[in-house]
Amino acid sequence: MEQGLFDDFKKPEPKAWRNQIIKELKGKPIEELNWKIAGVEGKPFYTEEDLPSSLPQLQIPNHQAEALGIRNWVNYQVIQVYSEKEANEKALLALNSGATGIFFHLKSVPNFDLLLKDVLLNFCHIGLEIGNGAESLMNSFEAYVKANEVDKNEVRGFIRSNESPFLSKLPNFRFFISEEKNENANLGLALLLAKTIDVIDTNTTTTEEVQAWFKQLQFNLNVGESYFLEIARHRAFRILVAQLANSYGFQLALNVIQISSSSGQWNEPTKDEYNYLLRATTEAMTAIIGGTDAVIVQPFHHLFPKNPAQGERIARNISTILKDESYLDKTLDPSAGSYYIESLTAQLVEKSWAILQQIEAKGGLNNLSENDINALAL
Repeated sequence: MEQGLFDDFKKPEPKAWRNQIIKELKGKPIEELNWKIAGVEGKPFYTEEDLPSSLPQLQIPNHQAEALGIRNWVNYQVIQVYSEKEANEKALLALNSGATGIFFHLKSVPNFDLLLKDVLLNFCHIGLEIGNGAESLMNSFEAYVKANEVDKNEVRGFIRSNESPFLSKLPNFRFFISEEKNENANLGLALLLAKTIDVIDTNTTTTEEVQAWFKQLQFNLNVGESYFLEIARHRAFRILVAQLANSYGFQLALNVIQISSSSGQWNEPTKDEYNYLLRATTEAMTAIIGGTDAVIVQPFHHLFPKNPAQGERIARNISTILKDESYLDKTLDPSAGSYYIESLTAQLVEKSWAILQQIEAKGGLNNLSENDINALAL
């Protein structure tokens, strides 16, 4: 057993693979097997030669690996707040049933004493969404944290609003900025980077301020249906954010970058509701394999109109199943080294960055017309 068993097998060269494919195509050009999805080009097969020259380590082990797994992500339960008492009851149920974060959708500033009663802020993440009045909401939340003598360094989460971003007094509470739906994967990432530049340039004048803003932004990706492409998109975006920070003159550690991933919301009629559940599961799976820091699965209220609690439970359990039954928390970066995914990742980084440079050459995101954006997708 001292000699490796694989020594008996000759490693095929890329040329041999290509020749075998050409032989089996029986005269059909191999180039016809090339494909293009969402602006990303692919080949029929990949080899070691397709790996980029350098492979950055995109994930580092979780510092609480023994308790939380080597890979940890936040499992957010989305709760619409109509009544603080009812929302609080839902939040406590969710946190005791597998959720590790609560994403409250608010229409006005709530009474946090009621909304967060018995919620231990240092043991979960909190997301807050409001259309307008974000600063008032944040001031009220910060006052609640102070009044309850919670260590502000242990309060984690984000705030989402239609208003201009701002920094929280809570160092680990971030401002949520999301990509827009886009059929071109490269353009979608580039536009989110351009939005980031707009936020940074509007609110900073010094390198120290730039660093502070990068550390208090929560980037959100909307997960699409293309399995391997979505894995590569998540990996590429982390590299792109670090690359953007580098263009401002400082190094941003990859683990400092916070990315959340939102599954789609489907309202089309269907004869098979399990189709939606499977899609949401595979979308969450791609985000996790791609290295997301948080998963937001929308509740399936439209599938269970008479039993909304069931729709919320299923949404919550998707992440739990992927962790406890698929063991995705046991592997740091399962797609690392894949010829195919590493190649897609490198292509997304290169093309998205090139589009970003075109956007900035035109004066930035605010100077782009709809025609300009459509042209960038070509």
